Amino acid sequence: MYAIDGRRAQKVKRPIGKGVFILAAVACGLLIPLLLMLDLRTDRQIAEWWTTHIEAGWVRVVGTLTSWLPFSIMEFFIVCLIGLGIFFYVRLIINLGRARFLRILTGALSICVGVIYVLNLYMVSMAFAYYRAEMPIPQSQRTYDAESVKPVIEYFFADYNNLAQTLPRDKNGCVECPYTFSELAERVKVEYAKLTDPYFNQYTPTAKPIVNSWFMSQMLITGMTFLPTGEANVNNAAPPTTRTITLAHELAHAKGVFREGDANLLAWYVLVTSDDDYLRYCGYYYSFDNLLESFILTEDWESYSSYAVRLSDLVRVERWFAADYWNSQWDLIGQIAEFFNNWYLEANGATNGTGSYDDGNQSTVVTPTDPVTGEPERDPVTQEPVRIINFSQVQKMFFAIYEQKTETA
Repeated sequence: MYAIDGRRAQKVKRPIGKGVFILAAVACGLLIPLLLMLDLRTDRQIAEWWTTHIEAGWVRVVGTLTSWLPFSIMEFFIVCLIGLGIFFYVRLIINLGRARFLRILTGALSICVGVIYVLNLYMVSMAFAYYRAEMPIPQSQRTYDAESVKPVIEYFFADYNNLAQTLPRDKNGCVECPYTFSELAERVKVEYAKLTDPYFNQYTPTAKPIVNSWFMSQMLITGMTFLPTGEANVNNAAPPTTRTITLAHELAHAKGVFREGDANLLAWYVLVTSDDDYLRYCGYYYSFDNLLESFILTEDWESYSSYAVRLSDLVRVERWFAADYWNSQWDLIGQIAEFFNNWYLEANGATNGTGSYDDGNQSTVVTPTDPVTGEPERDPVTQEPVRIINFSQVQKMFFAIYEQKTETA
């Protein structure tokens, strides 16, 4: 810097203003409750109490307010954040060029305060639910074998096949949704209202479609629940059946069920037990294959092949279209989104990351062995090796629904 007479001006050290210290103090102040909640949420009793009291109250109040708006507040905030990001980046380049390091420090601290504040809102409204007790979904306690499994599968197979062949379909071969998005959201809310267990939040927010759903499709994302705004958001560009199951899945999160496998299980239960033909079809579409695998567990390969072949070809056409749709999206963006989603789930206690979406589908067969000889234990009558079948949660859910419907019929 030079003075008017051409001589080099004396360097003047500018004091760090109070604003920097205030921002640093606010950031530290917000960091304390954030770290405290991070530690407390892993305690199951605290997580349970927090989810059913603090989180449930938050969703009821904030969800009621945001439901009055026809657009997604979460999407609006994301657009604003992108705009702010561009603004701060431009200002950073300008300030670096002019060596205005104090302004850079102030901007960085402002961003830190905003990020920590949002993380605190996230912790209050969502993070504890990942560590709560097991979800109370109906699970059959009866023992099923190859013979007793068959009538259960036939019961649901007949309904699924009938719906697949009778429900109207669009030009792509997908079952047409007979409702507008808002009507569909209300119908699913009605189904959730049937859950009376106190484990589930009694308030159900209104699901909202994302305007920029094309970008969600590029990221291979079908929906996102963001409870700081009390909203369940759905990719409205996805195939119809996918939109419906996603809507039910995201509302499961809003009901206090945040582990992905549990949210899938609850969504399938709510849809499969519905009296609405379209909702029931969507529930079968994503869960029936797991029930059909019961034949594999019981080694009834003939029945498995028979039912697989008898399933309506219209279902296969719909699956081909859905597969083609997702395969047409930009894989690079999808992989990036998958990486961050996997990291996010691991940070919230899911050791298997995105694999946790399939947690309710896991079934096993145990063959006990003699501790002395190491030979498989055999049935005393048939002399066949003993096979202990542990059916998946989805299969036991179907068994429980079947028992309830046939015993009350």
